[in-house]
Amino acid sequence: MIKKGLSESQTLKTAIHETAHAKLHDREIMESLGVEKDRLTKEVEAESVAYCVCSSFDLDTSDYSFPYIAGWSSSREMKEMKASMDVIRKTAGEMIDQLTEELEIILEEKQKTELHEKYGILVDALEAAGYRYDYRESEPGHIVLAPDGTHEIAGYLQFESWGDIQNWLEDTITEGTDISERVDRAMYPFKYDYTLEEEMFRGNGDRYAIYHVDEDTPGKQHLFMNMAMVKEDGITIDAANYKCVYSGRLHENEKLDDLYAMFNDNPPADYKAHSMSVSDVIITNRGGDMQAYYVDRFGFAELPDFAAQREKILDIVPEIENVDYENDLTCISFYAAECAEFPVMGEVHYDLTLPEALEAYEKIPSERMHGLKCVGFDLKDGSDYEGMQSLMIEGKIQKEFLNSIPGFRENSYVQNAISRVEKYLEERHPNVENPLESNKKVDNEKNISEEKNEKELNIQMKPIPKKKRGEMSL
Repeated sequence: MIKKGLSESQTLKTAIHETAHAKLHDREIMESLGVEKDRLTKEVEAESVAYCVCSSFDLDTSDYSFPYIAGWSSSREMKEMKASMDVIRKTAGEMIDQLTEELEIILEEKQKTELHEKYGILVDALEAAGYRYDYRESEPGHIVLAPDGTHEIAGYLQFESWGDIQNWLEDTITEGTDISERVDRAMYPFKYDYTLEEEMFRGNGDRYAIYHVDEDTPGKQHLFMNMAMVKEDGITIDAANYKCVYSGRLHENEKLDDLYAMFNDNPPADYKAHSMSVSDVIITNRGGDMQAYYVDRFGFAELPDFAAQREKILDIVPEIENVDYENDLTCISFYAAECAEFPVMGEVHYDLTLPEALEAYEKIPSERMHGLKCVGFDLKDGSDYEGMQSLMIEGKIQKEFLNSIPGFRENSYVQNAISRVEKYLEERHPNVENPLESNKKVDNEKNISEEKNEKELNIQMKPIPKKKRGEMSL
């Protein structure tokens, strides 16, 4: 592998030559050998070492000639010549071993760069599938893939071309196995709105995520510290000082110890961080039960607040499974009113589903004098944000205002309502930038446009007496 990759041979030959001379002219090295060397002996030995090393790597040695060797050897005793041969053999052997290791690293990095420039997406997808490109065994027409720690049973894979590899990856996506999602994300990242970490918080199956201290944050003060030291120093473990380095599917019987072993002994091929160590954090979500653990010197320490902190950092809006947003009125209901500021003034319909409220809204004439007609919601989720609030006023959705309030921004019912009204406006008024414009002709005749715009900025909801579902007030 080394010999196949040596393209800049002249540069390497020069480096070998200079290194050999440096080694054999170094006073400490010579003293360690316990012999005195004259200048000619050192030259002969250095040139001989360079010759041996170059020959080992199949580098051209035709420019090496030693016309002075005969003269040098004719005046030397056999004992002295044998000592020089031992020095040459020992020094050349050390240089060959050192160069072999260093060149393998250099050439592999060079191959990695070239491979990523040509097949970057496919290489990433291979690693997502659990395989690494084998740089030592692969060659044109014979591509060898080595399995990572979780795919050892499947063994090595071999392909004739990268086209064959792409077909295999496409088949892997179609199969719908545990790794299909990772491969699909690597090949087609634009298809996904959320990261793997975000999918864990959204409850999309049993998952885990691994976090490392971000050394650009104050968290670096407890990097690799066990929990006893953290507590002794009064350090608070804050999710803001961490970064997610990996997230994946959590298998049925997989435990924390299993994850620790995996990310130490033979991690997944697409894992690019350091081995799991003390101060790392693991979050698991199994069946909706979200738990966070600090990797301690022995075992794991629970972190009760870490998952919630991380969820807040990601600005996750929790999704509620099996909720009938269309008809469920237990947590949120909707109303349509002739006057957004004072719904009790004029026509009002409440305790409705959103489609019913939108239908009632359309039937309220815009030229009514009581104010700006609206669709609103009545939140009944037991939070501090319970009550009535405008959702759409005169065809203008109140999204910016609602999302400026955490209780509404993080509420899945409110966010779902916003999305549905946005879709309603797109379908109902596809060619109108602001539906309010279509009503201004009537309003202008009555000279009330400025008054309505001012009211829209200062609307405060007033309590409405509870009545039966769909009842109208005048």
